Amino acid sequence: MSMIMHVAQAKPGQSTAVYQHYFIERPCRILVIGKQLKAKTKYQCLLRHISIGGAMLDFNAAIMLPKHFFLEIDGFREEIGCAEVHRNGTELGVRFNMLLAQDFLRRLIRLQFSSGGF
Repeated sequence: MSMIMHVAQAKPGQSTAVYQHYFIERPCRILVIGKQLKAKTKYQCLLRHISIGGAMLDFNAAIMLPKHFFLEIDGFREEIGCAEVHRNGTELGVRFNMLLAQDFLRRLIRLQFSSGGF
């Protein structure tokens, strides 16, 4: 699996940020927003790895997505705003609209560890 995820083209004179990745297998959902900001559709996917800036998901290659959507990770109430930056077969790389809080990432890693994922 590729490590291409939240890599964005840097503006001239700026460097691209690189964040530490954590390998986590966790069910999640992609939430596509419809008209008047109402939830339109939810799709199941699998979180493969994550950083504070983005994530790599396993997702059905046949389903087309809009450029922007939300990600819901099982065990968390947060809906994380995302943008697709890479797609190759079932591999879907996303960049988060805002960097994740370190506390959120620590809770996710602890949850993965306590469920026997490491």
